[in-house]
Amino acid sequence: MSDRAINVAQELGDMRLGSFHVRFALLMGAILFIDGYDLFNAAYVAPYVKAQWALSPFQIGLMLSIGLAGLASGALLQGPLADRWGRRRVLLAAVAGLGLASLALWLWAPNFVIFCALRAVLGVCLGMISPLAFVYINEWAPARCANRYATLAFVLPFSLGGIAAGLAGIAIAPTWGWHGLYAIGALALPMALIGYRLLPESVRFLVARGRHEDVAAILSRARPERADAYRQATTFLSGEAVNGKARVADLLGSRYRGVTLTIWVGGALSLFCIHGLTGWLPSIILEQGAPVQAAFAYGSLLMAMQIVGGGLSGWLADRHGQINAMAAGFIGGMVTLLLLIPAIGTNAAWIVVALVGACVFGAQAVMNNFIAMSYETGLRSTAVGVAVGVNRIGGVMGPLLIGVAQQQSGALWITLSMLALAQLCAALIFLSRRHTLQPALTAAPRGV
Repeated sequence: MSDRAINVAQELGDMRLGSFHVRFALLMGAILFIDGYDLFNAAYVAPYVKAQWALSPFQIGLMLSIGLAGLASGALLQGPLADRWGRRRVLLAAVAGLGLASLALWLWAPNFVIFCALRAVLGVCLGMISPLAFVYINEWAPARCANRYATLAFVLPFSLGGIAAGLAGIAIAPTWGWHGLYAIGALALPMALIGYRLLPESVRFLVARGRHEDVAAILSRARPERADAYRQATTFLSGEAVNGKARVADLLGSRYRGVTLTIWVGGALSLFCIHGLTGWLPSIILEQGAPVQAAFAYGSLLMAMQIVGGGLSGWLADRHGQINAMAAGFIGGMVTLLLLIPAIGTNAAWIVVALVGACVFGAQAVMNNFIAMSYETGLRSTAVGVAVGVNRIGGVMGPLLIGVAQQQSGALWITLSMLALAQLCAALIFLSRRHTLQPALTAAPRGV
C-alpha cells in the first residue's frame, strides 16, 4: 500500500477513546434516550387505554404487537436506504418521523384504531433508529474497548429512556393522562435538527462513495494528531471489499449462511422474551393486586438493570467472547424467570426482577454488537436491518401470545415459563453453533 493511502478500518480501530468519542456518544445517547422511551412507554400506556376503551387482554397484546410490527418494517427498510443514502441522512429522517408520530399521539388519538395506526408509524421510525445506531456506534468504537464502548454508548441512554418511561407513567399519567406520556417523545423533533448540524456521516460510507475530502475532515476532528497525514493522503481505503448493491440473498451465501440463520432464530427468541416481558410485566403486577406506582416501578427496575447487564455482558464479551457472554445471559434469564413464579407478590420479587433484567438485556446487548461485527461494510447496514427485522417477528409474537395466554387462563406460571423456554432455546442455538460461528467473526473486520 502507498504511504499516502490510508486504511480507514485501521484508523478507526487504532483510535484512543477521546473527546470526539464522548461527544459522539452523548449526541447518539440523546437520540437513543428518546428511542428507548418511546419503545417501552407502551407498557405504561396499556393499563390506561385498557380502562378507557374497555380492551381485552388479546386487544392489549395486539396493540403492543402492532407497534413492534412497525419496528420490524422499519428495520427492514433502513438497511437498503442507509446503504444507498447514508446512515446519517436516514437516521435523522427517522428521528424526525419519530417526533412527528409522538406529537400526533400526544395531541390527537381519539380511538383505538387511530391509536394503533399511529403506534405503527411510530414503530417504523423506531425500527430504523435502533439498527442504524448499532452500526453507527460500532464504527467509532476503538478496538481496545469495542464491546464496552458500543454496549454502554447504546445500552446506557436506551435504558435510561426505558426507565424514564416508567417514571413518567407514575408522575405524568395520573394528571395528564396517557396522551401526556407521548410529549417526551416529541422532543425527537428538535433533536433531529441538532443532529443535522453536529452528527458526522459514516466515514466508511464516504469512502465507498469516493468523498475523500469529507473523510479527511471527519477523521481530523476525531484524531487531530493525524490531521496532516489525512490532508496529504492520496486515497482512503475502507479496509474491506464494499459492494454498493448489497442483497438479502448475500446473507445466505456460503460465507454468512451459518451466522445469519443463527442470528435470525436466536435473536427472534431473545426479543420474544424481552418484548413479552417488558410489554406485560406492569399489567401482570397490577393484576396481582399491586398499586399502579409499584407495578410501574417494577418496569423501571427491569429497564435500570439493562444498564448493569449491558455493562457486565460487554466486559464478559471482551474477555471471554461474545458467544459465551450471550449464553451466560440467556441461561441466567431462564433461571431467574422461573424463580420469579414463586417470588411474585413477595419482597423477593424486587431482587428477582432485577436479576431478570440484567440477564435478558445483557444477552441482547452483546447480540447487537455480534450482529454488527459479523458482516463486511457493503453488507452491514442491510444485514443488521434484516436481522433486526426478522428478530422483531419474535418481538411481535411475544406480547401477542402472552395476551392470548392471559385471556385463556391468566396463569402467571404459563406466561413466565413461555419466556424462560425462549431464553433456554436461544442459549442452546448459539452454543450448538459456536464453532461454526467463529470463522464468520474472524472473516469480517472488527470495525463497522
